[in-house]
Amino acid sequence: MIWRAVGVGSWTWSSPQWWRYTGQTSEDSSGSGWLAAVHPDDRAIARSSWERAGAIGEFHADLRIASQDGSYKWFQTRGEPIRDDARTIIEWIGTSTDVDDLRQLQAEQKILVAELQHRTRNLIAVVHSIFVQTSRGCASINDLRDRFEDRLAALSRVQGLLSTSEHEPITLRRLIEMELHALGDGQLESQVVLSGPDTVVRSSTAQTLALAVHELSTNALKYGALSNQAGMLTIDWYEYATDSQPWLCLTWRETGLQVPPELLSRPSGYGKILIERALPQQTGARTKMQLGADGMNCVIDLPLKHFQQDDLHG
Repeated sequence: MIWRAVGVGSWTWSSPQWWRYTGQTSEDSSGSGWLAAVHPDDRAIARSSWERAGAIGEFHADLRIASQDGSYKWFQTRGEPIRDDARTIIEWIGTSTDVDDLRQLQAEQKILVAELQHRTRNLIAVVHSIFVQTSRGCASINDLRDRFEDRLAALSRVQGLLSTSEHEPITLRRLIEMELHALGDGQLESQVVLSGPDTVVRSSTAQTLALAVHELSTNALKYGALSNQAGMLTIDWYEYATDSQPWLCLTWRETGLQVPPELLSRPSGYGKILIERALPQQTGARTKMQLGADGMNCVIDLPLKHFQQDDLHG
């Protein structure tokens, strides 16, 4: 939309495009009449931009302009001066260009960047926590390297799930199978029984839950039911309601264990801390672990609705 002006934003003419969009004729928009089509909150910006225009040699303002149906769109409004031989401004010629779609895309981009920054900070904090907790229970640098690499690999796998969660929801079965398959090449399938519905896990919950399942799986392979051919691992889950709120109960049972006595009295490791502290703090879960010489039980009760106000995924 094209316009002409003199002085400090006093329009002398507007193009037919202005009339077709705003309903204002060239006479209606003359002088300060064009401001009637500008959003009330943007009129002060328009006036102050015109007051600066003469000094800086251009008019520049992003304004919301009303259409004939009363709706507003963002327009990028620019004006250039016409000067006489003495370099005195005698007139302004300008345009108002529809940039509403661009503004919406920019706003969405800001939200995405903010979310990416938030997730990146959280991920760095998780990696730092994994390193600190892992280093406390390691006797050598080689032990630290192996354990840390395993846990980072588990974190990487769940990040892969999160990257496709918009199109393919993360189910609990998929998450558990992913961690169990990472233990071997299918040789353990005869010792594992899975039972439960296709429960969808919130994206914000999946990361911590996947790390917990990784710790349970790794311990089962090293010390528990999967460390000998006589052991059995049974994992079942079901959904239920308490006070009209949906919950998920996951039970991890290992039988046929051959746990050395020294492990029974060993201080809490990273997996136990993750399950008994991190899961409740980050997801609102209720957890319980019991380890005996002949078996291990872990119960995780997980809320299926948003746990925090900003939890928008899942």
